[in-house]
Amino acid sequence: MNVGANADETAYREFLNATTDFSFSLVSNAQAQPYAFFGLLLNKFFQDAQFTNRLISLISAVFLLLFLFRYYKKQKFTNLIQGNPFISNLIVFNVLSSVLLVLSCHFVGTSDMISVAFALPAFILLTEVLFYKKQHSVIIIGLLFALSFTSRPTFLISLAAYLLSIVFIMRKQLFSKQLIFVGLFFVAFTALINFSPIVNQGKIVLDIKTIAKETGTSWFEMNYLMAKKWDAGEIPNTQWLSSDDVIQYKKEHPDFVFPKNYIDIMVNDTGMFTRQLLRMFGTSMYSSFRYMYVLFPFLIVFPFLKKKEEDLLVNKTVYFTLSFYFISLLIFIIIAIKLMEFRWMHIAIVFYAFYTINATKTISENKRVLLFNSVFVVGILFFILKMLKG
Repeated sequence: MNVGANADETAYREFLNATTDFSFSLVSNAQAQPYAFFGLLLNKFFQDAQFTNRLISLISAVFLLLFLFRYYKKQKFTNLIQGNPFISNLIVFNVLSSVLLVLSCHFVGTSDMISVAFALPAFILLTEVLFYKKQHSVIIIGLLFALSFTSRPTFLISLAAYLLSIVFIMRKQLFSKQLIFVGLFFVAFTALINFSPIVNQGKIVLDIKTIAKETGTSWFEMNYLMAKKWDAGEIPNTQWLSSDDVIQYKKEHPDFVFPKNYIDIMVNDTGMFTRQLLRMFGTSMYSSFRYMYVLFPFLIVFPFLKKKEEDLLVNKTVYFTLSFYFISLLIFIIIAIKLMEFRWMHIAIVFYAFYTINATKTISENKRVLLFNSVFVVGILFFILKMLKG
């Protein structure tokens, strides 16, 4: 399981190595509380922090894959190949597993994968409630949102993109009873998970990477300086700066003024900001195709395809999925400044693939066969290319 070291795993590994007892207060005050809970529980058996953390990510991915496949099989369109349910199920399972596992987060001992594993079922269940009037528990959806958020707060960006998509595509649902109750349970369960720090410190604990103030710099300054140097061609975009590099730069350039926030960059360094946006967007389009294969362009051209049947709900879901994906992408690109890490898009990627498969029910079987054959061929070609590159 991912033999090489991963710097992102350090804090999670050190937490388990430094902790021997198990209590609600300890978990409630820990970063990434759901991840810490399972980590403390399993590490009592394995006594190996790195293995335990990576095992949690792997188990999260497996359970998520089983949920996606089972839900799709029971609730959505699975008759992809007429009269051959085994091949249809095999196609769905292979496509979902490929898209879900391609980012390899299931082999990394961080809270990323468990956050995705909580968020995706919640987003899909909520979408089914809002679009298809399915009867799914708003309590469960709110709980899953809270577990995802407390595992990894970047979940909020996906939630913001989801709500903005509702504003654009289904504005009337924004104040629906179901959505309001989901929000209330989300807040309630988040407070419950953070009960100890709220009572004792008056705050919630979030798993956010920070650089100590006494260091003399911040992640924002470090990312901005990297983007600035990449844009000027002073360092390759494969080279990352450390906090020490930023501090040294400040000593060598005492008159250089760092921007205070993102608005400051947009206003006073518009050229660099625009070039970075275009670079990241171009890279993201390639990555989207690389991780979702032909499914990615298929959904984009779907509104223009001739269909054997018109399904207004499917069409609206397609527009919503495209909106959710590209709004998520835009927000992450703006926040990144330097270079967006595509693993941040994990929720949107799998959501996109899930509803793309469902959209194929409105096209002819011949077109479906061609589409999925193309998906597998392109996927194999990317795998061969990766093997050749070593």
